[in-house]
Amino acid sequence: MKRLVKNLYYFLGRFFFKARFRKLIRKLGRHTEVYLVDIDNTLAHTWPSLQQRHYSAENKRYRSLPIFIGMRSYLLEKMHQGQPLIFLSARSYLNYRVTCQWLSGNGLPGRNVILVADPQEKLEYITELLCRGLKVVYIDDLSHGHEFGNVNLYEDLILDLKALPVAYLGIKEISLINSDDKIDNQSVKATVPCP
Repeated sequence: MKRLVKNLYYFLGRFFFKARFRKLIRKLGRHTEVYLVDIDNTLAHTWPSLQQRHYSAENKRYRSLPIFIGMRSYLLEKMHQGQPLIFLSARSYLNYRVTCQWLSGNGLPGRNVILVADPQEKLEYITELLCRGLKVVYIDDLSHGHEFGNVNLYEDLILDLKALPVAYLGIKEISLINSDDKIDNQSVKATVPCP
């Protein structure tokens, strides 16, 4: 029974986010440049929170994450230039609302969130954009293990990604954007409403 509930949860979550994604991109014209942006360790300074075990719930941990000012500024500039931003993150589907609120609280479009259960699923969204004739700028560190002192890359996923016609900003480019290491804890008032 437990396995059935888990499979149903996973199926419904995938269905919801696929439908949400198609709604977000439905009106985009061919050749529009879409920015797909990871959140954890790309926009949010996440890994230190994984070392601290004092959070009573995952949602509280996500609410407390500081934002990288460099990446936030970069994305706001793209947004003001009219570039569509979609946040694509590997998080539990249960964290959808808090993720939207965190983005909105930092002045970013909280309604443009797509969650996946596994990083490999991100390729499906990238491929769909490419099949629709859209240009993709993908910003994702594609790493894990920071909290254990070993930064490991999703090497196979990066190789698959590099075989596609996308502009990929990986861990090195993200480090440059965030090079001043300035972070902030939601001192920005919400400027983009949540759904």
